[in-house]
Amino acid sequence: MYCAMKAHFGAGKYDYVKYDGQTKVSRDSFWKRKDRYFFTKIAKKHENPKDYFIANFIKDRSGYIANFSDENYESWKLKRQGFFDMFAVEMHPFINNFDPLFEIKDHNHPLLLKEYLGKRISLETMIILDVLVEYTIMWDEKLKDDVIWPDIKKLMNDYKRFLTIDVNKYKMKLLNLIEESN
Repeated sequence: MYCAMKAHFGAGKYDYVKYDGQTKVSRDSFWKRKDRYFFTKIAKKHENPKDYFIANFIKDRSGYIANFSDENYESWKLKRQGFFDMFAVEMHPFINNFDPLFEIKDHNHPLLLKEYLGKRISLETMIILDVLVEYTIMWDEKLKDDVIWPDIKKLMNDYKRFLTIDVNKYKMKLLNLIEESN
């Protein structure tokens, strides 16, 4: 599972969901790994090791297993449990000025990207907004020479494959926030 996740979140085009986590890694190669004890420990400790790996790969895309932690996993689980409400909290400051979130002026990063980089907007909010308004199409075109954007877009796409987003629910929440602010 780890090797499939590492390939999914890595630089290549492997899709964990499409291939159902299957890789060509053999049992023999697993037993030869020096870090196999980490995997055994994770499998025994966590009911859902897949979620553990997702939470940690989002934090550290290099996939260095020694950097993985229960703290990352617990934080991710809490965020996932309350995400619908967190989406509203994160969007609230921008409701009256929604369109400028996505605008790119003079080859500068758009406000939404700056807010994400400043850790004021979560990766999940970025993904949900893209599902709702499809801003990444424009960003891809206008930020094609940018150093930062392609990596963030790859992370968004990789993570999105594991999310189940109720588009209508989030659309209604966003519309209600906009309506309440007027």
